Amino acid sequence: MGNHAEKQAETTTDGGFEFIDLGTDDPRVVAMRITGKLHAEGMAELVKRIETVAATGQQSLVYVDLATFAGSELGVVKEKLTGMRTLWTGIERLAYVLDIEWMSKMIGLVDAVTPMHLRAFGHDQDEEARAWLLSGE
Repeated sequence: MGNHAEKQAETTTDGGFEFIDLGTDDPRVVAMRITGKLHAEGMAELVKRIETVAATGQQSLVYVDLATFAGSELGVVKEKLTGMRTLWTGIERLAYVLDIEWMSKMIGLVDAVTPMHLRAFGHDQDEEARAWLLSGE
């Protein structure tokens, strides 16, 4: 499968979802960019990558760039429900980079009731998002 950076640079086949390289050697990092609709295949691959990190006894650090997010297809709900335990317990930190105000507010609310740490950043705060994700603070 290659090294971690190669793995992060692979893109999925569902168009608007790609795994990206954040330039870190930390094997816990799972980073993605969504342009357009999120498809079930992308969500299934995300769950798989988080499970791979969990198999090492660690939690994932997830970076999500919602560049031009246009919603999710119905199959994403099924994939989230199927992978709920992994998503709930396998993520330590989740940084969202987006410029959608209502979603930023929701992320703050969800952070208060989940075991993981979630935080929303504007696209002009990308470097801050990456630093927060890796800082452990």
